[in-house]
Amino acid sequence: MNFYKTTRWESKREKILRRDQYLCQECKRYGKRIPANTVHHMHPFRERPELRLTNWNLISFCTKCHGKMHNRETDELTPLGEQWREKAIPPT
Repeated sequence: MNFYKTTRWESKREKILRRDQYLCQECKRYGKRIPANTVHHMHPFRERPELRLTNWNLISFCTKCHGKMHNRETDELTPLGEQWREKAIPPT
């Protein structure tokens, strides 16, 4: 089964969007209030599946900004995606 179609993911996705006030967190850094429609795994799901539902690893982005986080040909994180990954630190 596709993880992104599970009830657990849909529920977590909604909680993260609500936490982030349904705003793109990358756009927000620049004072823009753009609606978010995607929840991004800062530590990619394929690399760290154990973090797939961990709040501190999830962030809300608009489609445009989410596209800037991954190289669409290789699926590797871009430098911007790496910056966000560095911010994804577990709470102490």
